[in-house]
Amino acid sequence: MEKASQFIRVWHENFLHQNTNFLDTILHDEVVFYSPVVFKGIHGKPMTKLYLSAAGESFNMKKFAYIREVHQGLHSVLEFETFIDDIAVNGVDIIEWDEKGKIINFKVMVRPFKAIEKVREKMIESLEKISN
Repeated sequence: MEKASQFIRVWHENFLHQNTNFLDTILHDEVVFYSPVVFKGIHGKPMTKLYLSAAGESFNMKKFAYIREVHQGLHSVLEFETFIDDIAVNGVDIIEWDEKGKIINFKVMVRPFKAIEKVREKMIESLEKISN
């Protein structure tokens, strides 16, 4: 069995239920997060946790669903769909794991362009709320 398909279970059991406390144990200390709305990678567990927590608030988890998954070795690609306000959002989470099941790279890609604009708007709102 592919390790990634085992490691992803913790992600599904927690993130989809908006329990972000598990991020402290699943994220590698040196994780790099790539946001669809920030040009450079975001380095380190604290900032990655902040962005993933904001994404959980931004992505309308009531309508969020993973519709396809591909796992190979230490890599997972999860395609998702959701609606944010009235905008249909389609995207992928690309996750790279280490041998211990810690996330070392997490990249989010979103389409169409209207969805990217909406995600950016909601992420700014969520980050401001979390930071205050």
